[in-house]
Amino acid sequence: MSTREQIASALRNLNAAENARPETGVEVVSTKIDAIMAPDVEGWRNGVYVPDRATEREVERKSFGALTDYHRTIERTIIDPPFASIGWTIRGTFEGKEVSAPGSSIFEFNDSGRVQRYWMHFNPEHFFYRSR
Repeated sequence: MSTREQIASALRNLNAAENARPETGVEVVSTKIDAIMAPDVEGWRNGVYVPDRATEREVERKSFGALTDYHRTIERTIIDPPFASIGWTIRGTFEGKEVSAPGSSIFEFNDSGRVQRYWMHFNPEHFFYRSR
């Protein structure tokens, strides 16, 4: 089982990878995220099944591409190995308007300290209609 320290490190690395978007391209960010995910990772985004990493990469191309000044702040973290939960807010600019989108993610880590499953929850409208 993953240790608390492994999970905390993976979460820091995941956030750093995502927050590198303003300085780098979408593919570089996705490659950094790949290193944190298990090869056979699966997830659920707002209850919709995401069967593999390739499917999630398509969403990343759109979201990181739309918010070139993307920044995620983690506001709370709970770690209970092999699980962790984070509450976060993503901020950025979409079509000239500032957005602020709160959400949360739950992760299950494998024995290698990589994300095996995840559940992400947010309101998609926050990315388009809500200002800071």
